[in-house]
Order: sequence, then C-alpha cells, then structure tokens
Amino acid sequence: MPANPLAKTDRSAMALFLAATAFFFVGGLMTTVVPALTEDAWSKPVAGLRPLTEQEQRGRDIYKREGCWYCHTQQVRTLEADVKRFGWRGVDAPISTPGEYVNDSPHLLGTRRIGPDLSRVGGKYDRSWHLTHFRNPRDLVPGSIMPPFPWLTDRDGGKEFEDLLAYIQTLGRATDWRPQKDYEK
Repeated sequence: MPANPLAKTDRSAMALFLAATAFFFVGGLMTTVVPALTEDAWSKPVAGLRPLTEQEQRGRDIYKREGCWYCHTQQVRTLEADVKRFGWRGVDAPISTPGEYVNDSPHLLGTRRIGPDLSRVGGKYDRSWHLTHFRNPRDLVPGSIMPPFPWLTDRDGGKEFEDLLAYIQTLGRATDWRPQKDYEK
C-alpha cells in the first residue's frame, strides 16, 4: 500500500505552527515580562513625583468616572509629533517614562487620541480656562467633539470641578521641563 503523500505535508505544517507559536511566546516574554523584572526604573519614581493629595485623588476618581481617559491619553510617546504637539511655548514635551506612573493604580494611560494628550497639561491653563472648557469646550476650542460637563461645575457648588481641576493640574509636573513654570497670571 503506497504511503499517504499528504502525511509529510501535515507534519511540516504542524512543525511550522509549533515553531511560530514558540517564537511568538518567546518574543512576548522578552519584550514585556523580562524588562519589567530586570529594569528598576519601572518601580522607581521620578525625582519630583509625590503621592496625590486627598483632593487630587477625588479628582482622579472623577476623571475615571466621567470616562475622560477614554478619549485622552496620559503618555507622550517617542514620536516626534507627540513631543512637538504636547510641548509648550516652543519647548518639546519630554517622553513619558515608567517612573512617572509608579503611584497610579490603575494606570490611566489611555489608548485612543480622540482628544489631546493630558500628560503634560498641569499648569498650562488657569482655573477660568478649565471652568469654561468643562462648561462648553467649543467656546475655547472651535470644532471640539468633547461633550460639555456642566454638572461638574454646577453641582455641589463646583466641588467636583475643583477636585478634578486639582488632579489635572498635577499632570506632568513631576518633571521640570517648561522654561516658565505655569500659565501667566
């Protein structure tokens, strides 16, 4: 009885599948697990990082609750377009580093860039700018697709807005990168 000619092909396909799967898992381990275990910068905070105050933590909780991180990221990637766009007054924004996020749980890095990145926004705008922006973003940014959040500014005498503002004003301040520290008063 002649041997089945497909048997050799089936064995070759199975060997190729197993080899590809093994390479995939080894590559995944080498790029995600091993660096986290061997690189201490992932657990060492940057020099200016401090824990959030109680008010800032309440603001972070509001940021999560309202889904801000669905549209806004909090990470400047290694792309030149990112460092230019999210910089300030001609100064490029520094690339985000793991040490900036060691106090975050859970991380709110985000993955979609429907709105601008907020990782370096702390201190760029004053309270009145943010107040106007949350009431109606299109008053300041024509064409913005961000929905208004009037309940944040109106409910409880604006306490939620003040908490959220306190959190937003912390973003990016752990690193000293701007020539002028804050918005002009």
